[in-house]
Amino acid sequence: MAMTADHQKKPDPQLVEPAIRSIDVLSSGWAEQHEEHRYGTWKPPLLWALTSRSWVKLPLSYFLIDHRDGQVLFDTGLDPAIATDPNYISQWIGRFLLRRIFRLHISDDDRLDSKLERLGVDPKDIRTAVISHLHFDHIGGLAHIPQAKLLVSEREWAQLSGPHPEREWILREHIDIPGAQWQPFPYQPTDDPLLEEFEGFHDVAGDGSMLLLPTPGHTPGSLSMLIRQHGWKPILLAGDVTYEARLLDQGTLPGIGDAKTLKETYAKIRRLREHLPGLVVVPSHDFAATDMIADATH
Repeated sequence: MAMTADHQKKPDPQLVEPAIRSIDVLSSGWAEQHEEHRYGTWKPPLLWALTSRSWVKLPLSYFLIDHRDGQVLFDTGLDPAIATDPNYISQWIGRFLLRRIFRLHISDDDRLDSKLERLGVDPKDIRTAVISHLHFDHIGGLAHIPQAKLLVSEREWAQLSGPHPEREWILREHIDIPGAQWQPFPYQPTDDPLLEEFEGFHDVAGDGSMLLLPTPGHTPGSLSMLIRQHGWKPILLAGDVTYEARLLDQGTLPGIGDAKTLKETYAKIRRLREHLPGLVVVPSHDFAATDMIADATH
C-alpha cells in the first residue's frame, strides 16, 4: 500500500544539495576616486570633480555565484579597453570627465573571461548575469557572455529611453550590443513580512535563494541581491548603494546619487537586518568584500 504524504520519510537536510555552493569575489583591478565622491560633500559633483585633489583607493569587484542550476554573475566588471582605447567613451565630455572622476588601474588580465577561466569556469557556462545598475564598471564584461540572460530592473532599463543617458554614465554603446539577451523585469508584489519595506522582489532561480530587491538612489533602478543558503549568514550584495558597509551603518551618503532616495534605501536595509539578524551587507566597492563573503559562508 502506498504511503501517504504524512508518512513519507522527509529527506535529510544534510543530504540535500545546497542551492548555492559558493560565492567568489572577482576583481576588475582598482581605481582611485575623490574623497568627496565616496564620503559625500556639500559641493555639486561637477565642482568636486574639477577641483578636488584628494584621492582614495576603490576596488572594482563583482561576484560569481555557483548555483545548482548554473553559474550566475552579479555584475560583470569593467572592460580593460576603457584604459587603452581613447574612444571607448564616444562622447568627448565623458572622456574629459572620466579622468577627473576616476584614476583607473586595470590590465588585460582583468577581463571577465580571464577571471572566470582562472577559477575553472568556462564563460560559456554563465547562464544568468544580474546587473545591479547600468554604469560602465558593472557591464564591462557583457561581450564575453553573449549566451547569458541579463537581468535588469525595468526602472533601470527605462533610462535608456531618455534623451541623454550618458549624462548619468549609462553608455548606450556598451549596453545595446548585438545579441545581448537583456531581460528587463518588473518586481513581484509580496506580503512577506521579511520584504515589507520593499516594493517587491524578483526570484532569480525560483527557489528563494537569490532574491532581487529594489534599492534605488545611486541610480533610479539600482538593485541588490539577497542570498539565503542553509548554514550561511544571509548576504545582501548591495552594488553601489554605498561604497563601504560601515558608511551605511553611519548614514554617510556618497557625493553622487539622489540623497533623499538613498536615505530611504539605507533605512530599508537597516530594517531588513532587523528581520535577518546577522545580515552581511557587501557593497561592490568595499575592500572588505572578500573577507565578508568568507565570514558569511563558513
